[in-house]
Amino acid sequence: MKYLKLFSIICTLVIFDNLAISQVRPGIKFGVSAPQISPQDIIVTDNQGIEQYRISVDNKRYGVHAGIFIQMQAVAFFIQPELTYNSSSIEYDLDSLQNGRGTDHFRETYSQLDFPLLLGLKAGSFRLGGGPVGHIFIDNSGGFVNYQPDFQAVPESLTWGWQAGLGLDFWKLHIDLRYEGNVAELGDYITFFGKEYDFNTRNNRILASLGFSF
Repeated sequence: MKYLKLFSIICTLVIFDNLAISQVRPGIKFGVSAPQISPQDIIVTDNQGIEQYRISVDNKRYGVHAGIFIQMQAVAFFIQPELTYNSSSIEYDLDSLQNGRGTDHFRETYSQLDFPLLLGLKAGSFRLGGGPVGHIFIDNSGGFVNYQPDFQAVPESLTWGWQAGLGLDFWKLHIDLRYEGNVAELGDYITFFGKEYDFNTRNNRILASLGFSF
């Protein structure tokens, strides 16, 4: 899969190298994201197979992002690499099933660097494109730290997904609305008693952003 992505990027760069790039627009952007997930509850069992905790998603909160982009246009084609900082949070309920501790409420905030590479068609001010996106994990805070040492967070340093959507360019103003699909499952870094869990739903989202080119 990674070789296919690399091959696609190389082919695109070769095509643009042989075309007259008529316009190069560097700029900054910022926006919000809304999660598109359908999480299932997690039932955590200990090393003896006894059910200890039930974890559910209580609130799917909006995220924010900001970063830079370069839009390069050749005839009716464009390529747009980006680098954005993304911060999101999610709230959980954790029910203790054995010790009578009741329900605890947690909020976890995590941040990552995203680097989408969009390719597509442009007609006038209208853009239609899509491409791969990588996510580099930076940090997370909160979560189920009160349940250590039963709990561990082991996030992957790099995950992959894709983005596709529409864009409008008015002079130096750029508006984007995209859907992002991800390979990673929501909560796939959650480890209790040495076993990995997730919420059985892809960590997908809708992104809306506003950009300004120089």
